[in-house]
Amino acid sequence: MTTYTNPYTGQTISPSQVAYESLTISTSTTLSWPINGTESANIAANIIEVTATAASLNLILPPATQVSVGQAIIVRNVGSGGQFAFNVTSNTGTVIVNIPLSSAGANSNTYYIYLTNNNTVSGTWASIAMGIGTSSATAGTLAGNGLIAINNTLNENTPVRIITTTYTFLVTDRANLFSWNGGVGTVTLPDPASVGDGWFIAVKNNGTGIVTVTGTGAGGAYTAVIDPSNPGSGSPGGSSSVQIQIANSSIFTTDGTYWYTYALAQTNVFNYTQLIVNVNSPALTSPYQMTAAFAKNVIQEFTGVLSANLLVLLPQTVQIYSIRNLTTGGYTLTFGITNTAGTAAIGTTIAIPANQALIIISDGTDLYNASSGTLSSITSLQLANGSAAAPSLTFADNTTGYYSSGSGSLNFAISGQTVGSLSSVGLLLTVGVKGGTF
Repeated sequence: MTTYTNPYTGQTISPSQVAYESLTISTSTTLSWPINGTESANIAANIIEVTATAASLNLILPPATQVSVGQAIIVRNVGSGGQFAFNVTSNTGTVIVNIPLSSAGANSNTYYIYLTNNNTVSGTWASIAMGIGTSSATAGTLAGNGLIAINNTLNENTPVRIITTTYTFLVTDRANLFSWNGGVGTVTLPDPASVGDGWFIAVKNNGTGIVTVTGTGAGGAYTAVIDPSNPGSGSPGGSSSVQIQIANSSIFTTDGTYWYTYALAQTNVFNYTQLIVNVNSPALTSPYQMTAAFAKNVIQEFTGVLSANLLVLLPQTVQIYSIRNLTTGGYTLTFGITNTAGTAAIGTTIAIPANQALIIISDGTDLYNASSGTLSSITSLQLANGSAAAPSLTFADNTTGYYSSGSGSLNFAISGQTVGSLSSVGLLLTVGVKGGTF
């Protein structure tokens, strides 16, 4: 390694000292050492303040072989708004450090740059950040999901990802916005315990069908709950899935145990959203108090196996509901308006039989069956003639009822077979008459 040593003092001989240089660069610029007092432009002074007026410029240091190791300069970026970061490079173009703009304007980023090896023209250089707080390199190291380093600051960041098929979110998906661009489909939230408190994602439905967001988890019976009404209890309430209609969106976040939604959009493209409640996931206990957020879903469907009679308490609000009971187990599913304590119904209740659906009106106190009119009539009803195998007016088995074999004839069918007819000539029973007195 070449050194320049004073034979009298043993100290390193430095180039002529130029204390300060101010440069404004619009192209990549090469510096020169102030050797033997030769005056030239773009001197590598002890302190250099630089303003870059274009992007991606380089400030190129002189040949390392012309000075001793330990040679050092201080470089500052004094650019402000509308100006740019720049690179300090070796004489052969190796980047030593990128010096970004400072958010504080004149109090810009400063680096101490020094030579550690001068065996080659390029040399080996090191740098130390001076008096700038968090450097851009440190910000870049700190930036994780949801953050991005811009100059020397951390900024919020929401990357957008497109999905069209079934997908299970990963820990690394934090802070992403997922655009659903498929038809009807399902996406699955991760186990809250695995992603931890504060993890969140956003889902936007830009597709052609409803996307269902479901909860999942391996940490216990309640890790799948979305929007619990009573978190921390043995019966937290909530749902195991949320449907996002076309053009709607929602953000899903977790406290490490449950899932919560917010900013759930309700566009005027669809006026009704469907809530699916599985009475077993989690197991609902009676009375089950439904949250106001869930009660906004006009269409509700209850599934699962009931192990006891279940009373569902709706909020004290005016609303119309379409509720379908698809539960099994032989127990009663009843709906009412909750009292303040959430322990009982304050007015009339309505029980919905299994495999039945009702339109229910709430006035905030009582529930009413919208189909409970006591009298209705029509002036005429015209049916097709039908046949014995497919009568025009039937009962539940669809093969027992009435049909007409022709003008002026009313025929009777049982199990798809003609058993009699009535016409102007009288009543004919082809199966005969059994029992009774005539």
